[in-house]
Amino acid sequence: MKSQDLYRNQQLLTEYKNALDLSALVFKIDLYRNITYVNNNLLTLSGYNEIEVVGKKLEDVIQNDVSKGRIKNILKELRKNGFYKGTIKAYKKNRDYFYADVTIARIVDVKYTSSSEYIVIANDVTKFIDAKIDALKAAKAKEYFLSNMSHEIRTPLNAILGFVNLLIDENVSLKHRNYLNIILHSGENLLTIVNDILDFSKLRSGEFTIEPVLFSIHDELSHTMELFVATANIKNITITSFINPDIPKELYADALRIKQILSNFLSNAIKFTPLNGVVYLEANVIENKLILSVSDNGIGIPKKDIKNIFSAFTQSQQNSMNSIEGTGLGLSICNKLVEHMNGEIKVESESGVGSKFIVEIPVEYKEEQCKLYDDIKEFQDLKMGLYVKDKKTSFIDKSFIKYADSFNMNVEIVDNLEREFDIALFNHEEVSEDFKQTVIGSGKKYIALMNKVHDDYDNYSNISSLCFPIYCSKLHAIFSKLINSQSQSTYRTKDTRKFIGHILIAEDNEANQELIKAILIKYGVSFDIASNGLEALILYKNNHYDLVLMDEQMPLMNGNKASKKIIDYEKENGLNHTPISALTANIQKVVKEKGFSKVFDAFLTKPIILNDLENLFIKYLKLDTIQVDLNVKDQEHTTNIIEGIDSTKLLKELMLSSNELTQLIELFVKKMVDLLPRLKDAIQNQDYSNIAILSHNIKGSSSNFRIESLKNYTDEMEKMSDNKNSKYNYMKTYKKIYKIIKEIKIK
Repeated sequence: MKSQDLYRNQQLLTEYKNALDLSALVFKIDLYRNITYVNNNLLTLSGYNEIEVVGKKLEDVIQNDVSKGRIKNILKELRKNGFYKGTIKAYKKNRDYFYADVTIARIVDVKYTSSSEYIVIANDVTKFIDAKIDALKAAKAKEYFLSNMSHEIRTPLNAILGFVNLLIDENVSLKHRNYLNIILHSGENLLTIVNDILDFSKLRSGEFTIEPVLFSIHDELSHTMELFVATANIKNITITSFINPDIPKELYADALRIKQILSNFLSNAIKFTPLNGVVYLEANVIENKLILSVSDNGIGIPKKDIKNIFSAFTQSQQNSMNSIEGTGLGLSICNKLVEHMNGEIKVESESGVGSKFIVEIPVEYKEEQCKLYDDIKEFQDLKMGLYVKDKKTSFIDKSFIKYADSFNMNVEIVDNLEREFDIALFNHEEVSEDFKQTVIGSGKKYIALMNKVHDDYDNYSNISSLCFPIYCSKLHAIFSKLINSQSQSTYRTKDTRKFIGHILIAEDNEANQELIKAILIKYGVSFDIASNGLEALILYKNNHYDLVLMDEQMPLMNGNKASKKIIDYEKENGLNHTPISALTANIQKVVKEKGFSKVFDAFLTKPIILNDLENLFIKYLKLDTIQVDLNVKDQEHTTNIIEGIDSTKLLKELMLSSNELTQLIELFVKKMVDLLPRLKDAIQNQDYSNIAILSHNIKGSSSNFRIESLKNYTDEMEKMSDNKNSKYNYMKTYKKIYKIIKEIKIK
């Protein structure tokens, strides 16, 4: 019996060996790493024959990329556990490489219970590893492509948006201004989309971060809706909305990502809704949750496709959708964004009936009551009549009525206008030409509700046009113009907001100091200016400030250190914290998160962008509701011509008068005349520390004056000198810097 069992076990072992030899790469080595056995699979793969391998040292036959340190770790693991698993790159006889997943196990001598040999069982995974490497290369290529594409798209867009901004400053009709605004917002939206494409890879890799800010949901939603009006008009689709006036005016969340989600919802709704359809947006805030929904009466989504609708590169496969273009990335991005904001996204849809996309996003807010109620009070006592033939209201009528009810406005639905009203409203698309002529000739005040822009009433001061979508601020503007009999034929640029507050500015660059002064004066705030961190700390200890703007790099004490000392002083003396915003050209998130976040409450970038500065003021200062502008603007056209910079762009972006800009440029040039010889001397003496300081100083000024080429050259020089790079051609870059500055002239 024992002999039979032994025979069966031998047979079984033989079968195991044959199966292993057929499916894997197998060889054995003794304790001295001499090869004692190799199977045909490994011989075939490596290109060796048995005579060339057996009896030879392993490392003398099959070369590999395993380091000595890794070999030690492998031997250590074998001694400890009796086996090792890993992936190794090795080379064939012809020097081609291959990858193998290997398992090394020790063979124990039964008699002496000690290791006598090691058996190595491996599988060829070259194709898998190569595919993985190719995928990584493709990912890098994709990243390069997206980055390059982003740059190529931004370049022409900057020109488009620049010229549109110039046109908006001209006196144009309300209709043409509306067109220009659509172009402007669409261009800005396209820039956002370019950034969104880049965000997709970040979302998938987990590198994406949410950046909450204080913002007005009423403004952001209304602006976003207006972006899609032109597209909707092509298909005669009407966008309607109800942005609940109860929503607090200022919310705290990631405004950009909320707009991105809404833009995708609106785009899809318009894309999948047939001609003459309706798209409806509703927004509410309930228990610290912003609830946004977009509904349409389009083709809908079959039940079988709903579960996959938020997957990347996925669209519904029903036949009627096959002709509609799209990558299918949009909803996947929305889903990821909502996840990052700890929200929820869902869809309700029925094929052939329509769809409704809903998001719920946690938000914070300070005020329960929206100030829009105060803005509308003057219209609540007006007697209004909404003309509806046979009193059968359409969705356009209902949309207005919903807002009117929210504001407790005195509106009566009527089927004739024989009674007396302060203002009467009617649906432009549903009344006859005779009715329109009667209205025009009546001399009474009317509002024409429209699903798209018509210019029929532009020349009549008694009639205002209320074009969909409607929202709180648009309602207020239309009623205000009509009540005060303001002409609609031209547009006047709105005055700069005024704020109440005292600000400490720490900035060592004299030209930048003057620029910030000019800007802050327009905003109505008072300020003190320090030229270094130490001076800023002394001023802070002796005065009260509502906000501190702290430059990043300054002499004597840098901004980071000065801010830390301010915070320490506050704690030691039991003072309330004064918000500190970094004023820096370094906007890398890594720097924000790791270097500055502990001392700074906010970040303002160089060049200074007025919208960002104004948002900072909105967050930390009080709005001056009186807003009396005591500054007399420069009305005369200066005869000075500034060469070497884009003066038109600076005048617009920084709200400067011609005289103010001329004075600042004169100061900038004077500053450069002082700095350039010092920079040249530092370069000739290879004084890297001074080169870094001087190039940083020039960079700071050039950044705020939007001289991009000068900013780029000085930034490059600063980085090279910080690293004490002796191979870099500092003098060549200096000559380029010198040439740019010499071309800046005032005639």
